[in-house]
Amino acid sequence: MSSRQNVETTLDNATIDPNLTWTTGNVAEAFPGVFSTLGFTFLNEPVELAFRTMFLRLGVFTSNQVYVPERAEDMFWTLFAGRAAANIDKFREVANITPGTSATAIEQQLFGYVRQETVDENSVRRYPIILAKAPRAVARLPKQHDAEFAEVRLWRLAQLDGIDELDYAQCLAVLADARARFQSIMIKHLVVAFVSSGLTDRLADTLAALDLSHLGPGLLSGVGSEENDVAHDLWALAHDRITLHEFTDRHGYHGSDEGQLSGVSWREDPTPVLNRLDDYRSITADSPRAPHNRSLVQTRARQRALAELESALPRHRRLAAVLITRLACRWLALREQGKAGYLLTFDVARGAIRRLNSLLIADGVIDRADDIFHLSYDEVRAGVTGSRHAQVDHRRARYYERRACRLPRSWTGLPTLIEVGASRAPESTGVVTGVAASSGVVEGRARVVRDPSTTELDEGDIIVCETTDPSWVSLFLLAAGVVTDHGGMLSHGPIVARELGVPCVCGTDNGSYRISDGQRIRLNGDLGTVTILE
Repeated sequence: MSSRQNVETTLDNATIDPNLTWTTGNVAEAFPGVFSTLGFTFLNEPVELAFRTMFLRLGVFTSNQVYVPERAEDMFWTLFAGRAAANIDKFREVANITPGTSATAIEQQLFGYVRQETVDENSVRRYPIILAKAPRAVARLPKQHDAEFAEVRLWRLAQLDGIDELDYAQCLAVLADARARFQSIMIKHLVVAFVSSGLTDRLADTLAALDLSHLGPGLLSGVGSEENDVAHDLWALAHDRITLHEFTDRHGYHGSDEGQLSGVSWREDPTPVLNRLDDYRSITADSPRAPHNRSLVQTRARQRALAELESALPRHRRLAAVLITRLACRWLALREQGKAGYLLTFDVARGAIRRLNSLLIADGVIDRADDIFHLSYDEVRAGVTGSRHAQVDHRRARYYERRACRLPRSWTGLPTLIEVGASRAPESTGVVTGVAASSGVVEGRARVVRDPSTTELDEGDIIVCETTDPSWVSLFLLAAGVVTDHGGMLSHGPIVARELGVPCVCGTDNGSYRISDGQRIRLNGDLGTVTILE
C-alpha cells in the first residue's frame, strides 16, 4: 500500500519526510474541520489533479507532471489527524519558476505569513513556455469561469429535483458527475487564486513604494462577491421580499461545515437562517447596516482610495495603476465565485450521498443517518454489502476523537497536535497581532465563535474565530469586527469583511485562544492589532 493510499485509509500521516514543511493556512479555510472517510476519498484525487492541471494550463508544469503521486510527500495536500494541510515546499517550487511571483509572495498571500528562513530561488527556465501559454489561458478564464458557474447553478437545481427517488446506480452516476464538475471548477478556481495572488502582490508593491500601503484594504473593497448576494438576500428574506424557497434555491448550498461533505446545508435545514431573521428585521432599508447601503459605502471607499493613489502618481503611471487595481478586484470576485461553484457541486453530492445512506439502511448495511460518511468512496462505488456496523463504529470513534484536537498553523515533519480544550490560555491584557485586512477601528465584546449556527451576537460584538466560510455571512452582517487565526488578505473572511465594511484582522495564529469570550477588545483593522482591554 502506498503512503497516499494509507492516508486514504487512516486519514492520517503517521510517517512523513521530516524535512517537509506543512501549513493549515488557506487549505484549512477551504476544507475546515475533520474529514470523514467518504469526504476525503471523494476529494483527494480531484483536488490533487486540479492543482497539477492548473499549473499545466499556465505552462508551469509539463503533461508528465499531471498525475496522482503514490507518496503523500509528493502531493500538494494531505491529511494529518483527519485535518487538511498544504505542502508549502511544493508551492515554493512552483513559485520559484513562475514569473510575477516568488516563494515569499506565495507564503504571504496564501498562508498569511512568511517564515524567517524563506529564501527566493527564482529560475527563468520555464518562462518561455509560461509566457506562451499563461496569458492566453488567463485572458479567457473570466468569461469561462462566469459561464461554468452559471451552468453549475442550473445543474444543481435540476439534479436535486427528485434526488430522493433515485436508485443506487442512479445515485452513483450523480456522484460521479458531481465529482467531475468539482474538479473542473476547482481547476479554474486555483488559477484564479494563483493569478489574484500575483496581482495583489504587484498592487502591494506599488503602494509600498509610494508609502501608501494603508490604501490596500480600500482598493480591494467593494469588488462584488457571491457572499454579498447572500447578505442582500438574507435581508430581503427577513423583510418578506423573497420567499424561503427562493432563498434556498439561490443559497441553500451554504450551511454549517459546508466545506465538508458531511456538513448540513441550509437547503436541508434552514433553521440557522430562520434564527437570524429577527436581527435582520431590525435593520431598516435606510439603515447604514443594510447590505445595499454597506455595498455603496464600500464602492465609494474604493473610488476614494483609487483617487488618492492616482494623485500620488505622475500622469504616465496612472493608467497602469488603475488597470492593476481593476484586475485585482475582478479576480478577487472570481475567487469567491469559484468557492461558491465547488460548494454547489458539494450540495448535489451531499444529496446523492444522503439518498444512498437511506438505501443502505434499508438493506441493513448501516443503521444511522450519517453512517455512509464513514465508508470510502471506492467502497460505496463498488457496492456495499453485508453489515458494516463495526467498521463504521470504529471510523466514527476516530472521527470524534480528532475533533478534539487541532493542528498548528505550520510545522516541519510531523505536527504536534493541540488539544482544543487544553489550548485555551486567555490573556487579561496584551496585544494580538495579525494582518491588517479590512480598515477601521472598533471596540466591543469579543465573541469567540466555534459554531456560527449556535452563536448569538449583540450589536457591537466582535467575532473571534479560527477561520470562516461563506455560511458565516449571516454573522458578518451583525458583527462590529472580525478576528481570525488563519488567512491573509485574499482569504474568505477578509474579502467578505471588506465587502461589508467590517474591520478585520486576520492571520493572528492563535487569537481565538488568547482572547476569551466576553473580554472587551479594541480591533484596529488599519494596523492589524487586537488589544485586550479587560
